[in-house]
Amino acid sequence: MDKEYKVRRAAQRQAIITKRRALTLEQVQTLSAQVRAQVLAHPFLREARTIASYLSFSGEIDTIELNQALKAQHHQVGLPVIVPQERGRMDFYRYGSLEELVLNQYKIREPVPSPEALIKPHELEVIVVPLVGFNQYGDRLGMGGGYYDRMLKKISANCLTLGLAYDFQRDDSIECKAWDMPLDEIITPTQHYRFHHKY
Repeated sequence: MDKEYKVRRAAQRQAIITKRRALTLEQVQTLSAQVRAQVLAHPFLREARTIASYLSFSGEIDTIELNQALKAQHHQVGLPVIVPQERGRMDFYRYGSLEELVLNQYKIREPVPSPEALIKPHELEVIVVPLVGFNQYGDRLGMGGGYYDRMLKKISANCLTLGLAYDFQRDDSIECKAWDMPLDEIITPTQHYRFHHKY
């Protein structure tokens, strides 16, 4: 990967993260509620699905209330668990309540792994994907760890990949490489982008 490309992506990532961190708690709550309403009304979620989600932090669109609402609608919801023995790997596990979660090495809460709670990649019907930025084609700018790009290569071709973002996270100057995995859909407070139709 050329140095200029890495520097450009790092600058794009930092610019968006700075904007995100500048949001007030009230702004995050208001905008997150607008995204959450669209997700919960999503036509693909009219029947119970097996969903991989994540726990938001650092000003991201709030997924904590979203996850609880999805569970209340009888969806199976899993959260990521980092596998420290294998670089760039994570698995998804079902969980009961937030109180059961433990902190990993990145100080992110995750389920305690157990064989019966494991959701295998081919079982996933929806994966809610965190992102820093995206462009007009659904290409995603992540945090740079590669966890989601690796996971997105393992899931079924029918699994819906759904990003959640603020409107200002769209940046059409974001480039992608062959290994980057574009998302099927991205929901922002004011838009529902559909890049690839899965249903």
